Amino acid sequence: MKISAIDNFIEFESGYQEIEIDSKNEVNLNLKGLNKSNVFLKIVDAKKININYEGLSGSDVTLLIWNESKNDLDFIEKYKLLNDSNLKLAYGDLGASGFIRDTFVDLSGKGSSALVKSASLVKSRKHYNICVLSSVPYTSGDIENYSVVLENGDYKMDATGKIAKGAYKSSSHQTSRALCLSDKQTSFIQPNLMIDENDVLASHATSLGRIDESQMVYMQSRGLRINEIMALISFGYLLPIADMIENDQMRDKLKQSIESKVSNECLM
Repeated sequence: MKISAIDNFIEFESGYQEIEIDSKNEVNLNLKGLNKSNVFLKIVDAKKININYEGLSGSDVTLLIWNESKNDLDFIEKYKLLNDSNLKLAYGDLGASGFIRDTFVDLSGKGSSALVKSASLVKSRKHYNICVLSSVPYTSGDIENYSVVLENGDYKMDATGKIAKGAYKSSSHQTSRALCLSDKQTSFIQPNLMIDENDVLASHATSLGRIDESQMVYMQSRGLRINEIMALISFGYLLPIADMIENDQMRDKLKQSIESKVSNECLM
């Protein structure tokens, strides 16, 4: 399915589905999860994208948003999950263009869960603001972010897990890691846990910085050059995002794209 219109309503089909956005305008997507779906959403071009998603009771949706736009892009995303619905939301961006992404996930139904994941190769401004809210009991929210920040990169990650009063037996976990490969870059990670209930599980883990010196020494002792080491570690940060897609051909294509991009940046 190719989208160029401004307003679009899409009910995700069962199984694997591909959607392409190619528009010079602002695009509004109203999405609905019904069953078990695996969706690859490729952005070729757009000025701004607004996403409103509703996961109906019992739905199980994996949505990978892959940004290849050469122009700067703004995202505003709102996801609402009803009883026993599940959403795996992933975002991949390896391009030189910048973006601002504002993502809000409301776990409003009992038994609902969400995994929000991102992988970015950062050579310009890439700013994330991600919030996952547990509104009711027995919900689970996880945030995982991985980035490789290059020269002139401006990376910002503001990740928030919220558990509201009354949302007992819920969990909120997050991991954010930024690998900085240049001194001429800016990286900032702000992990937030806002917990208003006692009977819950919550955690966060954050790392930001250069490759560990002991790792460098060990791998150099095995005959690897510095730029080869940086490429290998960068692969490890970014490659897992492709595993969100169940289609073998597309998954292999994405992995090749990641390897090519990282090789061009680290091995040149």
